[in-house]
Amino acid sequence: MIKQFLCTYLLLLPFTYCMAQGIYFTAPLKIDPVAGNNPVRIARLDQKVCFTWQEAGTSGEIHIAWYDLATGTMQPSVVMGGATGRPVFCHTAKKLYLLWNDEKGDICYAILSGGQTGKPAVLPNSRSLKILSATGTDGRIILSVTDAGRKNASILVVHEGTDKALLLDKSFDIPDSRHIEYCSAISAGTETLKVFWKVQKHKNLLYASLNMNDQATGKPSGTIISTDVSQVADVIPLNDPDSQLLLWRRSDKENKWCYGIINRGALHDEHAQLPYLENTTEAPVVDRDENGNFHIGASEQGKQFLLGSFSLYNPAHWISDFLLPQKGSYTLKDIVIPGSHDAGMSVLKAAGGKDIGIINECNTLTQQHDINGQLRSGIRMFDLRLDIFQGKLYTKHAPADCMEDAIAGGYGEQLSSALQSVKRFLKENNREFVILSFCHFCDKHIPIAQQADSIVHWLGKDLLFDGNGKSLKDITLNALSGKVLVTFENYTFPEKSILLNTLTRQSAALINYKRAYAASNNLGNLLAAQQSFLIALKDSLYNNDLIRLDWQLTEAGQEAAFICNDFQSPKSNPLLDGAKLLLNTVKNNKSIIELALTGNQVLTDNVNNWISKGMIDTRNHPNILYVDVSGNWITDYCMLLNSQSIYNRQ
Repeated sequence: MIKQFLCTYLLLLPFTYCMAQGIYFTAPLKIDPVAGNNPVRIARLDQKVCFTWQEAGTSGEIHIAWYDLATGTMQPSVVMGGATGRPVFCHTAKKLYLLWNDEKGDICYAILSGGQTGKPAVLPNSRSLKILSATGTDGRIILSVTDAGRKNASILVVHEGTDKALLLDKSFDIPDSRHIEYCSAISAGTETLKVFWKVQKHKNLLYASLNMNDQATGKPSGTIISTDVSQVADVIPLNDPDSQLLLWRRSDKENKWCYGIINRGALHDEHAQLPYLENTTEAPVVDRDENGNFHIGASEQGKQFLLGSFSLYNPAHWISDFLLPQKGSYTLKDIVIPGSHDAGMSVLKAAGGKDIGIINECNTLTQQHDINGQLRSGIRMFDLRLDIFQGKLYTKHAPADCMEDAIAGGYGEQLSSALQSVKRFLKENNREFVILSFCHFCDKHIPIAQQADSIVHWLGKDLLFDGNGKSLKDITLNALSGKVLVTFENYTFPEKSILLNTLTRQSAALINYKRAYAASNNLGNLLAAQQSFLIALKDSLYNNDLIRLDWQLTEAGQEAAFICNDFQSPKSNPLLDGAKLLLNTVKNNKSIIELALTGNQVLTDNVNNWISKGMIDTRNHPNILYVDVSGNWITDYCMLLNSQSIYNRQ
């Protein structure tokens, strides 16, 4: 296991920033506890990991212990003396520092190297400034501190002097920081600091940008990143100066550790649970070493310390980077990929159906990114439904095949635009593959064969995978590389390379999707439906079956009709609008997106649980995780699953 852990670091290649950014977590090592129940911090230096902690009590002693990754042994701990707060680590360009508040309240520091601890020193003019966090840049340390009563918070910029001593350079005040709970300042280039903080008993995570070259003390105004933060573990700088990783707990009953990417002050994929460490009682700790590699860990209550790592990857080409090198001979049946339900519905172009007045974004949109954005977030299977609007083919979301037969429905992305995105994407990423599954056809407006012609025209025949006469079990990922696999539900046009898919017990189609649709807005019903589905699959799988885990919560009738009252029909009136608003409040109605976020929060937990119980195994495992509100988060999880033994071909 030690060897496997060390090899992981050799694979952490520099990441070139793009619009989408993924996080790949490795399974952690389990290390015997060294700090008891005291929370620790970690830092990696060469082939050793340094642990530090403070004993319980207001002036508990600071300890340091080194863990040797090569031998799997922990050295005896060294006592640094009494302290008035938890110690922190900080990497600069070539040094690793340990910083803490001593019993007098001064900020102390020591340089660590080669498993040894240097002589402690005191930072001048630092008495009564309590350390919250520290980050490093070339020759600089950025300290987030509070005064003794936590009434005000400041940022200290410290530089390394010629005699190896640390010297205070300048400071910045943090606004609205009375009784601050968390604060971290991150360098974003030579001149800019990005500051993140949270105040006690408040749920807002705030952000501000500072210019380090300002001579006078600055006082930035904060903007809100999230309004639903219960606890912040850390905000970690990534390779791109505009991106940070947030580790946090939401203000909900799940009480799980989550992660999300902050990009230019906006939080993305905030519902993603932190793999392996989501249930640890102590906040996870992260270290970015001198080589730019990321290490993460947390203590299990009364048990072992879990020490893992994570790396950054580009989800736009995760198939070619991650799967093809080692699993190119595998088939779609051997892996799991992320899929998008009603993939074209990130925008509402127009309403349709018999009662267009009830259609709005809240009861129609299923995705937050268009097809192009989903492709670049790693989504590889797309569910698309088509109909004619103003003489052109659009994606749709409606409870009937033809829009006029539906009570109400909506039109999303124009098909030509969506397919051009696919074509452009595969030109840029020519070893990826994409599956487009079309269904719910309306042939009253345009014959299905003509719809097939339009798809071939916009994609180009050369881009389509020709699966005629082939069996799914014999089509390798290498064969799919660079192609679009297009299927029609219950229709096929082999001369156009439009292939057949079905949703039944058994068929002769190229692909038969095995799935269970809960058709409920109740989370318990969704979980029960998927669990029963997985149990029933044990003895009913065939060579052309792909297992699709349909993870949707569906609005109830009244919920869909009344949600989002601010989208009104031209004939609505104040009395009706008021009644709708009251009903939404009383019934706690939710939009499709809100329902999806609720369901997505528990997907990884439940799949992991089903794996541990043997309900998901090497033969009986999902091939598509099919979700609303798709994004990097579901690709991250598919990456993790594909690295597990249940997705290793026997």
